[in-house]
Amino acid sequence: MKVINPEKLKSANEHYIVAEHTTPVHKYVDALTFKLASSLDNRSCKVSGYSVSQLWYAVLDFGTNYCNLHNLIEGSGLDKVSGYSESTNNSKCTQYSSANCTIY
Repeated sequence: MKVINPEKLKSANEHYIVAEHTTPVHKYVDALTFKLASSLDNRSCKVSGYSVSQLWYAVLDFGTNYCNLHNLIEGSGLDKVSGYSESTNNSKCTQYSSANCTIY
């Protein structure tokens, strides 16, 4: 069985990581961006991330953009790291409260 990786790294440097994610069913392309910043003492870092649908009409995406990030963080185990926190809501992430990330 051939496994197809739907994520594609677009660019990366010490400040940003930019990638694309293709949704499994309808093959929509979402842009993922991560901003990396070190602490003043260089002993920790802060990563801010967001996912945006490339299609203007994908506003009611049932939390797909949230799930893009959630599944990546959970799958990597970073949600278990001391100091990890998440800040989102329905106004920041459309349909966040109804997202079912197990289907992606």
